[in-house]
Amino acid sequence: MAKSRSKTTDIRQVWADAWSEAVTLWNPYVTLREPTWCLSTPAAKTEGLVGSFAMIRLTDHRIVIDLESVSAYKVEDCALQILAHEIGHHVLIPANRYDNIGLFRRMRLALAGIENRVPFVANLYGDIIINDTLQRMHGLDMASVYQKIQQNADIASPMHIWYMRTYEYLWGLKRGMLSGKKQSPQIDADASLAASLIRSYARNWLDGAGRFAMLAYPYLIADEEYDKARSELSRYLDAEKSGEGSEVSGGMAEIDESILDGIVDPRSEAMGSGEEAENEAEDSKPVASDAKSLKGGTGPRQRYLEPGAYIDMMRQVDPSADENKLIIRYYRDIALPYLVPFPVEESSPLSELLPEGTDQWESGDPLEELDWFESTIISPVVIPGVTTRSRVYTVDTDTPSKPQPYNLYVGIDCSGSMHNPRHNFSWPICAGTIVSLSALRAGAKVMSCLSGEPGSFLETDGFVLSEKEVLTVLTSYLGTGYAYGIPRLETHHLVKVKRKTHLMIVSDDDIFSMLQAVSPSGVPNYAVAEQALVRAGGGGTFVLHSRAQWHNADVDRLEKMGWTVHYVTNEEEMLAFAHAFARKFYDNSGKRL
Repeated sequence: MAKSRSKTTDIRQVWADAWSEAVTLWNPYVTLREPTWCLSTPAAKTEGLVGSFAMIRLTDHRIVIDLESVSAYKVEDCALQILAHEIGHHVLIPANRYDNIGLFRRMRLALAGIENRVPFVANLYGDIIINDTLQRMHGLDMASVYQKIQQNADIASPMHIWYMRTYEYLWGLKRGMLSGKKQSPQIDADASLAASLIRSYARNWLDGAGRFAMLAYPYLIADEEYDKARSELSRYLDAEKSGEGSEVSGGMAEIDESILDGIVDPRSEAMGSGEEAENEAEDSKPVASDAKSLKGGTGPRQRYLEPGAYIDMMRQVDPSADENKLIIRYYRDIALPYLVPFPVEESSPLSELLPEGTDQWESGDPLEELDWFESTIISPVVIPGVTTRSRVYTVDTDTPSKPQPYNLYVGIDCSGSMHNPRHNFSWPICAGTIVSLSALRAGAKVMSCLSGEPGSFLETDGFVLSEKEVLTVLTSYLGTGYAYGIPRLETHHLVKVKRKTHLMIVSDDDIFSMLQAVSPSGVPNYAVAEQALVRAGGGGTFVLHSRAQWHNADVDRLEKMGWTVHYVTNEEEMLAFAHAFARKFYDNSGKRL
């Protein structure tokens, strides 16, 4: 044991000496901390390194090296190549968390039906891009590293053979030097295509990600083949979990349709197959949930992933990601284009000059400041600097009071008829997010409440200024009862409001049954709605997925109380309502869209 530890200590010194050269090879101005050197495999496991002898983390931009495994794979004399490879993950691919998600997003579309293989394929794709760049452009002997590691490797899975045969094509190595002797004509042809792809997209690797995944697709369809390939290639998986623990990145709920242009099978391109044949191949392939979101559409402009697919993708990037944070980010990203502008305070005070007395006017002071009248009152003989006076003024400023926006109460029906916003896109939650964030942006406080009653409810602790608290409630799910519970308006937070508050209730046709019922306090729910409106002082709006002619008498009763009733005949109309509502109550910029 002591001898083994002494050996890894010696390896550490050699590798530490090679570190600066490896950094300079990419760019002398790259600022990365020296790797975390683990002298034993158990120590590496505490850092999260399992299966391979090296890994990267995008969260803290660190590299972890298992020196015991380095010795076991007999690559201790390959410090420069391996360190340069790990640095390549930080400076080339994936380089940062945003591009890492972009890589996963493209590959998910290509690996339809087997999206769980994405981290594995993304890691192999990044490795081959970096290795070829180092071998071809920087003159490092990466082939010798792979020869050593592959020397006693178990090479049985078609994926493993295809991947190593691609290296042989790229570097002009003899057939079987890395891939063994079991290549089929199909594997050989696919490896040739992969090598051409790597060279073609070396600089624009995101554009080639979908094509690479399409080439890998047939080798990973069967679970047993995937498990075998993963076991054999695990020693190379140094970036598979590089995004673990990272913050949730914004802007990933929407996918540009141009991404689909890169989801092409290079086999079809190479054969020059016609458009009809290519369409038939696409029709026979399973469709990824991400692609369904693009083609079928969800959310505004039908341009967003389903929330379930979004959460699945983000958890592949970061397995430890918190679902609450993800779903909040999802609806917030979609709502952002529809929020009111940030308030702008213009400096234009009303003011006037008021005389405040006189002061000595001396030679050299501006002549226009000389007050001849005051000077001659003091003495008919004007002596500059002695009898001369200047008028002193003070500024009386009348600063107009700034308008105070109404606080906002947002109550959303979360009964059994409503979609779970974490599985399917929810228009009511999107609308609630838009008006809530607009109110917070304008300086108002918001209280949000989900209610499915008789059953359950969930609400913020009164009126708050926290986006997180408001959206945590809105993006939750109950699925109980049949309508929004009008008795929620009896909350003590609405009994004595400190600032005028607007009440907004989003529900459907069942709300009229709820209004005709009696609250637990024994008060008819119609009376509860009326009393809450009076106490709030800022008006109220019912947004109902219903039709005006269905409940004329009930609607007349609400409107006589002072409620406004807005109908939507399909849930998508809630977006236009939320947009207009936010502008009406919370846009003080003077601009109306």
